[in-house]
Amino acid sequence: MDHDRHHRTGPPGLEVCVECARPFVVPVALLDLVDEGLYLLALECKNCGRLAVGVHEDAELEALEAGYHRATAEIEAAIETVEVARRPDELGDGG
Repeated sequence: MDHDRHHRTGPPGLEVCVECARPFVVPVALLDLVDEGLYLLALECKNCGRLAVGVHEDAELEALEAGYHRATAEIEAAIETVEVARRPDELGDGG
């Protein structure tokens, strides 16, 4: 499903697993501060379990966080849509 890539253009961000190509990669540990704005991180794919360690810049982490915020907003909107769609059924059961 292409919508899993959060409508990105260009190369995939840190959130996309290089193994399974799904957007479920999350940081699990900050291992070291390499330099100003460079971090050694452990990243894990919550889909396939792939664990990767690498050095990443502030900009990459900011993009990852922005992606989380977009995904959270999409999930919240979907939950709201489901709740609104269920209301007529709940109203019909009361009578």
